[in-house]
Amino acid sequence: MSKVASAAATMGVSEEQLAAQLSTMISATRESPETIGTSLKTVYARISDIQAGIDEEGVSLGNYSGKMASLGFNVLDVNGKLRDMGEVMEEIGNRWDTLTREQQVYLAQTMAGQRQYSRLIALFDNFDKYNEALNTAQNAAGTLQEQQDIYMESTEAHLQTLRASVEDIYDSFADTDSINGLIDGLSTAANFASNLIDGLGGGGAVLRSLGAIGVTVFSNQIAKGINTMITNLEIGRENARQFS
Repeated sequence: MSKVASAAATMGVSEEQLAAQLSTMISATRESPETIGTSLKTVYARISDIQAGIDEEGVSLGNYSGKMASLGFNVLDVNGKLRDMGEVMEEIGNRWDTLTREQQVYLAQTMAGQRQYSRLIALFDNFDKYNEALNTAQNAAGTLQEQQDIYMESTEAHLQTLRASVEDIYDSFADTDSINGLIDGLSTAANFASNLIDGLGGGGAVLRSLGAIGVTVFSNQIAKGINTMITNLEIGRENARQFS
């Protein structure tokens, strides 16, 4: 694809047609994809050698496209406009068996050149496989689109659920009665903690004395627990001050 996709798109070859051409030629020749891609690029370059603006009609056939026309395959439509090469290739493939072998070789050499023509013959000799590959590619494209549509519908449903949940959260925060009740509850808890610590004489001196006694009378584990409680109460008092 990287070798020929740009040229194919310029010449009016669909992605499905190009994929079918590549797969057929690779399967028939057993050559590398890069080699086949380069071969098709040469074909599209040679059969697009029409010349524009050089005579009264504005467009005339070049050397290679003129030879193709001599066998009944014109790259221009009745209005002198360049046809899609995907359509031209399919016309040749579907009429391939009506040509003599000499005509087939002549046409392939005209379209692809001496170095590449055998690969083009491999495509047209196996055009039934091309049609099968094209049908597969077209159906695959439809299947992928269908799967994408299903996925998007499912995703949209989940997004709608998410939006509803977010709106519920917003509504909860917008409920001033609920928020005021929460704030009042926090204020009450903070005042209680502050009064408790003040009632213990400032907290630090008295509780540290209890901790020292605990170290002597009780085990170290109990003393550590008391000291932890002292620290937590002091933190609570500081938090209470911030709420005040």
